[in-house]
Amino acid sequence: MTYHYLEVIKGNPRGKRWPLVEGATSIGRNPDNNIILDPNEKSVSGHHLIIYKTATRLFMQDLGSTNGTFLNEEKTVESDIIAGDIVGFGKTGPRMKVIESQTEIAAPDEPRPAMTVAPPDTPTIEDPRTMLSRKARESRGDHGIRFADPLADDPFETPSKTMEMEKKLLNKDMGSSDLHKLLKDGKRVEKIIERGNISNTQSHLLKASYKAGRKSSRQALIVLVAVVFVSVAVIAFFSIRAAQYQAMLKNGLTMENALDKIENAMADARQAPEANRERLKQLFAQYEQTQEKLTEVKSRISTNDMGKFYADPLERTMDEIISRFGQSDYHIPPQMTERVKYHIDVFSGKLHQVIVHYLQRREQYYPMIARVFKEKKLPESLGYVSMLESGFSPMALSPVGARGLWQFMVATGQRYGLTVNDMVDERTDPEKATYAAAEYFKDLIGIFGGTSSVMLAMAAYNAGEGRVMGALKKIDDPLRDRDFWYLYRMGYLPEETKEYIPRIIALIIISEHPQQYGFAPGTIVAAEPAPTETSFMRLEDLEQ
Repeated sequence: MTYHYLEVIKGNPRGKRWPLVEGATSIGRNPDNNIILDPNEKSVSGHHLIIYKTATRLFMQDLGSTNGTFLNEEKTVESDIIAGDIVGFGKTGPRMKVIESQTEIAAPDEPRPAMTVAPPDTPTIEDPRTMLSRKARESRGDHGIRFADPLADDPFETPSKTMEMEKKLLNKDMGSSDLHKLLKDGKRVEKIIERGNISNTQSHLLKASYKAGRKSSRQALIVLVAVVFVSVAVIAFFSIRAAQYQAMLKNGLTMENALDKIENAMADARQAPEANRERLKQLFAQYEQTQEKLTEVKSRISTNDMGKFYADPLERTMDEIISRFGQSDYHIPPQMTERVKYHIDVFSGKLHQVIVHYLQRREQYYPMIARVFKEKKLPESLGYVSMLESGFSPMALSPVGARGLWQFMVATGQRYGLTVNDMVDERTDPEKATYAAAEYFKDLIGIFGGTSSVMLAMAAYNAGEGRVMGALKKIDDPLRDRDFWYLYRMGYLPEETKEYIPRIIALIIISEHPQQYGFAPGTIVAAEPAPTETSFMRLEDLEQ
């Protein structure tokens, strides 16, 4: 069985510990709370907060306190709590720690009540019956004969429980647990007072304490009944909320499946995009409506349940990568997932040794690229465009004359400040070429704007900004649909460009998870660049 406690770690009384029982526990300064804090703690309201405990959960709710409730120093209105959490009353008020134990922890002794006992030399009036009984025993001596005590619980019990309690009172040896037991038994209190051995002051204190205890018990019963009703209401509330949440989650998964079906229908229509133009527009309108509803659902779903929206673990990895490019509120088409898988299989299969060389050069050049792109406020993962363009080889030379890490043509390199002549070719200077590439990407992003400008910029890096601009001109509503995913789904992008993004994503996944795809750590070490020009074949050509 698991026990939970609240222990004061700041404030009065420091070190005091209260158990949390099943149901609701109210905390505040007022005496009708289950846990009553020091009335001098001004940060604590009369009814500050309430903690609900079930077999599987602890939940805390602020009761409209003046100074607020804090959980681990962050203000909260309601929250789940676990062992080790710190519950705070106001910014500077008391702090209580949640403790969990598999065994019941004995609570520290309560401070003993300030009970005045008459000094030893204070004369008291002895009850005549007690005096006669005492004198008779003194005159006869103790010969093992048990004398009946008419005031004891058991007339022949030696000594009686009542007499033990009375002795502790007279010797000032009564602890909080003893006093608690005594005050629960009105008859025993009356017997001790009737004996007349305690002082008048002690008698008055006992009577007052007993009456106060009875009154407190009645109040506690009222509070308990109220707490039970509140607990039932809270349990019902959470049950309803849980059912609503599960229904919302199920609805979200249904919409996710619906989006996949729409994507597949659009993929079929793209086989003849001109003939199916109206059909594609209708399907995209359905897609947008469903995607909007799904986005609303996902915004209310717990992070722990987000994995249920991915049919394949690779989809979640792709989602994380695409989000680095500033993408949000999108749905990865199943066809793109399949193409990423295809390229991963090829890169880790028949092109395994080629990718080993890419990964070796990545160790040398990617840190520099990431630093430059970060300096220029660009997504660092854009650096993998160089991996696809040149395999991170600064000396790579394509058949059409593109050269260097970023495969700049002569005119493009010169446009972005690189010196290219018969004596010098700065396209082969890794850092200078990377700064030029960063400026080129910033211009492309500025040209295309929109919600997916980075994705469009990557497409333009491959196809040229002119071809992407031509694709954008085909959009009926450019203010709404100026988006990479719209171009992708409507079939407006060249086939080579449609494969460009999946290839880059596949290279990122392999680079960040090499062992998962068969690339041993020992083979991936920094490689020196080739000292002379190197003829370079692009991956799309090697895949054929």
